[in-house]
This record gives sequence, C-alpha cells and structure tokens, in this order.
Amino acid sequence: MSEVQDPVIDELEAEPIQTNSGPIEDFLKAIEDQNFTQAERQFNDIVGDRLQDTLDQAKARIAASIYNKVEDEEPEDDEDAEDFDQDDDEEDTEK
Repeated sequence: MSEVQDPVIDELEAEPIQTNSGPIEDFLKAIEDQNFTQAERQFNDIVGDRLQDTLDQAKARIAASIYNKVEDEEPEDDEDAEDFDQDDDEEDTEK
C-alpha cells in the first residue's frame, strides 16, 4: 500500500502519527452499519486527536527553535544612529 502524503504534516515537518487502526476500523464499521451518529463522534475524535498531536509537535519544534538559538550574533553598530544624530545637530545649528 502506498503512503499518502499529508500536506499539513509535510509543511510542519511533523512525524506521521502511528495508530493501531482500531479507531479507523470502528469508524468505517459504523458507516457500514449506517450508524452515522456514532460515525460522526468517531470521526471528530480521530481528526481532533490527529490535529492536537500535530499542533503539539509544531509547538515543541517552535519552542526548541526559539530557546535553542545560538547567541553568535554580534550587536549592531550604532554608527548609523550616530550619523543620524550628527545630521540633526547640523540642521539645528543652521537654523
């Protein structure tokens, strides 16, 4: 069976969620039995669980990228600000 690519998982670079296929089989069985109320609840649970897991993985990845940032960046030079201040001083003396 070929694996279907999920654009949300690809975009978030999340790991695919492994299930034992129990909930999906139960969902399909409920549809076969035309028990649509139960199928709706099972569908909402499946989608909600998958969405929550994907969001949790994305949050963890974002938090790791924020808090594990390397502090190799040098502070910006304030030469531009000093030049700007000098230009203002020159204009003030001309008035």
